[in-house]
Amino acid sequence: MIRKGDVQWWVLEARKNPAAAPTLIEELAERLVELDAANERLREEVIQLQRRAPVTVAPSQDDAEVRALRRKIATLQSLVDGQTSTEPALVLLTDQLQALRLPPPLARQMAREGRLVLGRQSHARFQSLLLARPHEELVLLTSQRRGVKVLTSSIPLMVDSGAPELGEGPALKQNERLTAAVAVQKPPRFWTLVTRRGYAQQFIHVGLERELAHGRPFFDSPFERDTPAALIDGDRGDLLAVTRWGKAVRFAQRIILGSGSTAIDLENDDQVVGALPLAANAEIVIVTGSGYGMRRDTAQLDAQSKPGGGGKALMQAYDVLGAFPYDPEGQVLFLTYSGKLSLIEMQDVPLHNRASKGTQIRDFDRDPAVAAIALPGSV
Repeated sequence: MIRKGDVQWWVLEARKNPAAAPTLIEELAERLVELDAANERLREEVIQLQRRAPVTVAPSQDDAEVRALRRKIATLQSLVDGQTSTEPALVLLTDQLQALRLPPPLARQMAREGRLVLGRQSHARFQSLLLARPHEELVLLTSQRRGVKVLTSSIPLMVDSGAPELGEGPALKQNERLTAAVAVQKPPRFWTLVTRRGYAQQFIHVGLERELAHGRPFFDSPFERDTPAALIDGDRGDLLAVTRWGKAVRFAQRIILGSGSTAIDLENDDQVVGALPLAANAEIVIVTGSGYGMRRDTAQLDAQSKPGGGGKALMQAYDVLGAFPYDPEGQVLFLTYSGKLSLIEMQDVPLHNRASKGTQIRDFDRDPAVAAIALPGSV
């Protein structure tokens, strides 16, 4: 007899170890065959009993188990199918964790054709845009300072430019919404969390996993109504945090206090919009919602000896969307207010040596961008 707990364990193992899913499916299939055979024997016995004396026979418990196993096998098969392609896809998330995957080639086609990627209602609740591979997990951080995990392959994949269908994610609590998301392939030993109000705190991976599993708030902030803005690899290198007003701060992640540190002092209307781990000096691309951008060399931004302070102005703007590592073969993909996609080549973004409003790299007219993401040249 197969217990419900056994089936749940198989599904959990398949999610943790996708490569083992085919073996698990074979085991489940064998058990299903055994149960089918047992069901046939039971049916024959019931028929013989009915011929002798008509009785009311309740549905067999084995029948229910067979149906449950068939559903589980279908679930596991979908997990296996999700591993047939290792190509990354764009993941669009609403504030209530509805999600859609979009292959980069299709995204580029829709950008060229000016097609809408999200309907009006879905776009009104849009929150996050990231790049993830099918086998990666998404860590989704919420306004209630907790997190949930979702397997990327469980999100519906859009295969043509027809009407998009968003998949439903885990249910959130009342008044809870998504504020940040990160795709995880191989988790680091340490994570660094940066909040909207510029607070930074580090977590051991196993400790963060435990808090996420319990579904409880996992960090404190001295700022009222503060929410997560970014979760980055905290193992080594510097933290570079960039704000909506074009300011930035850089310091070694190892000097963040155990209880957390104020990374940057912000004006009331400013907030952190992105963070990067810097292992060495490199060029970054900064873009705004109004279509301006610039490249900056991080060698011009010295690492501070301690967190805090007002940071340094990298760009004169009030609508910075984010900062990304520069890839000469890469692109920046924008999502506009109306739900359209727009692409620019990173190599077309000029290098600037001082703070300015940047160079206009895309004319959005009256349809400003609300999100941006870097597409590596390899995808």
